[in-house]
Amino acid sequence: MVRSGLTLRYRIWGDRQKPMVLLQHGGRDHARSWDFVVAGLVDDYCVVTPDLRGHGDSEHVPGGGYDSLDYMTDFAAILEDLEGQGMAPPFRIIGHSLGGNIASHYAAAFPERVKLLVNIEGVGTPPALYHQMTEQPAGQRWREAAEKRLAESRRELRIFKTPELAVRRMKQLHARVPEEIVEHVALHAIRQREGGFSWKYDGMLGFSRHRPQSPEEYIDLYRSVSCPVLILYGTNSFTTPPDQDGRGQVFAQQKLITYEGAGHWLHHERLDDFMRDIRAFLSAS
Repeated sequence: MVRSGLTLRYRIWGDRQKPMVLLQHGGRDHARSWDFVVAGLVDDYCVVTPDLRGHGDSEHVPGGGYDSLDYMTDFAAILEDLEGQGMAPPFRIIGHSLGGNIASHYAAAFPERVKLLVNIEGVGTPPALYHQMTEQPAGQRWREAAEKRLAESRRELRIFKTPELAVRRMKQLHARVPEEIVEHVALHAIRQREGGFSWKYDGMLGFSRHRPQSPEEYIDLYRSVSCPVLILYGTNSFTTPPDQDGRGQVFAQQKLITYEGAGHWLHHERLDDFMRDIRAFLSAS
């Protein structure tokens, strides 16, 4: 589909007459990273997997236009497009990291359109990290963000001569993920170009530290979410579960499950446990 001149890609898996579940990936990831989850849901659900702008097979934004509202409006447009194909709200949504944040914003803005939400490691910025990010004066933060963006625009694209080198790099970044999964994710994360292969995501992603959303703001926003919410966190992630860092009960109807020893990609690291938990939540809500 096209929104405001930008092509956004999504894939529909399975029987469109079955209940629809939308899976939204996180930052610097892509829709095909959900393939193993799709395989566990598609017998009972129609599954939709979008690529965010600047990710996967969706278009990049020249100059780097990746604001939270841009992402959420794209998300709303995709759901409207699906509704036009007969997939009526309220929607079942599962989002990881940035995708969980986007889905939570959507559920707050359009609570009547969301039946349930699974948020995987995406409940806003932890308070300690927010204070660390904002201890510098705002002018300095904006300067550093602009300088990094300018530097990125001048940087040569990283090229892997073979797909195997890209797979090796992703295995280094995600050592706890089973080899079969990390290889699949890596091979769908690259595209061929002159001289070899590069990551599909836009290098201009990830410059939001100059204006992070405060805990007070997103907690106030999440009060508008009316549907049941399942929150999933790993104890070995780079962030901390909400019940340990002051965020506490951020949604009116929430259940929190922590995965002992799992990291940020807990749905890959603990796929069987993850599938058990989300299937139970989907069937009960």
